[in-house]
Amino acid sequence: MKKVSFFTLPIIGGVVYFLLSCFFSMYFAFVQYHYETFLDVFRLLDFGISFYFYQNKFVDTLWVFGVLSLVLHYKNVHIINKINVILLIFMMIIFSIIAAFIQQSIIIYFYELAIFPKIIIIISSVIFYALLYSLLIYYLTNLFEKYFIKSKQTFAITETNSSNIHFILFSTFICFILIKGYVLIVNAFNLSFRYFQEFLYIGAILFGMFLSKKCFKQPFNKIQSEKLIKSVSVSAMMIFICDILYFTFMYKMPIRYYINADILIRAGRSLLLLILLIMLICLILNKVTKHYFLKQT
Repeated sequence: MKKVSFFTLPIIGGVVYFLLSCFFSMYFAFVQYHYETFLDVFRLLDFGISFYFYQNKFVDTLWVFGVLSLVLHYKNVHIINKINVILLIFMMIIFSIIAAFIQQSIIIYFYELAIFPKIIIIISSVIFYALLYSLLIYYLTNLFEKYFIKSKQTFAITETNSSNIHFILFSTFICFILIKGYVLIVNAFNLSFRYFQEFLYIGAILFGMFLSKKCFKQPFNKIQSEKLIKSVSVSAMMIFICDILYFTFMYKMPIRYYINADILIRAGRSLLLLILLIMLICLILNKVTKHYFLKQT
């Protein structure tokens, strides 16, 4: 009996993309700078810069993994064998090369834009990249489709695996959008990264997904793409509004500049706002997933 799996091939494709995207980023940096300068910069890399670099690549990989999971499923490519793995690796090499040149070719300059127009432009650019990568994966899969070995029957979405598949897909897409969006909003506000605050934010997302896992218990007999798109979009939009309000109150309110408040009062206000943001993230993820995946239709 041939071994089939929903996520094994997408995981392999995601790992290949992650490794190659890191390699191409280092390669283009090496080409852009002189050899000696590149080595000097490489020696000066601290933990924070290295963490940001690999985190950014890993977050991009989440989107690739999620899209690849859906595309391969609809193409009925689930068999784990040597031919499929080799073809997938070759396909992801082509995708990674094209994606790397796209990243190097398209550069957006913001100059002295106001915060909210800058946020809109940055988020629009991420949506553009995500759609472009999705289309690229789709057409590359179409190109290789006739060479993949497919099972005679379609992959069965059952009561046993439906919950885990939808939860993993939702978690993958929402993590990509929320983490990517958080980084972009921080950049739009011209703020330096505070890793403790970022860890708390990511922790809130993970905790929110943990709480929402029970909302995926309702079984389905096929992938609920519409529910996934709606739930991810609504959750992301509501959380981004909370993020923007949080940064606005934290860093752009006049009280920060004109009132010499006590340090403990400011620290307490910051902590309360951060706790409120974490609670809102958990609440939004739980309520939205419950609305789309647990309600009876």
